[in-house]
Amino acid sequence: MNAQQSFANALQILGCSARKDGNTDNAARLFAQGYEAAGGQTQTRFMRDYTVRHCTACEACAVPGNKKCVQEGKDDSSELYSMLMEAPSLFISSPIYFYHLPSIFKTFIDRCQCFWFRQHNRDPFVLSLPPRKAYICLVAARPVGDQLFHGSLLTLKYFLSPFNISLVEPLLIYGKDGPDELANDSETIERIKDYATAAYNDTVPRFSTQK
Repeated sequence: MNAQQSFANALQILGCSARKDGNTDNAARLFAQGYEAAGGQTQTRFMRDYTVRHCTACEACAVPGNKKCVQEGKDDSSELYSMLMEAPSLFISSPIYFYHLPSIFKTFIDRCQCFWFRQHNRDPFVLSLPPRKAYICLVAARPVGDQLFHGSLLTLKYFLSPFNISLVEPLLIYGKDGPDELANDSETIERIKDYATAAYNDTVPRFSTQK
């Protein structure tokens, strides 16, 4: 991975499915189309293209003044960290597996514990990160479920908090399992494009965990 590229000039899109060209890949593509049609710029990457080692719970990152995970430099995590620190805004598309986020994404989320400790230890750089927004699209095969997305949204909220990135109201899509189901649903396609337009116009309301 090229850790030297800039992430600061475009909304960053992260697709989190292990399945290529499936529903959440299509959601990422449609969001990019809608956002760029409105006048914005996007860059897209996929978690499956990165190798990220698991957090070992060594807690070396808990030591004040320690700014790096011990696994950093042994995998591709540095580029993803840079994206979260530099991106002007984010769009994350992810499937739901067993009422939560897929393991390839959750592994990276767990690795960001080092940034939680940097925030906790009042690291000046982390505290200086500007406030930004994350737009979320979660896609589930189940057609119903009051709590189907709840755990994932809480995880995303606290995962992004040390980077000073807050969630806006997410786009939650039920009943899409086969890889082409979203791509063949004109109503859902329009929902995603409308969400992208609202993101560009900064009219999506802030996410509330009180619902």
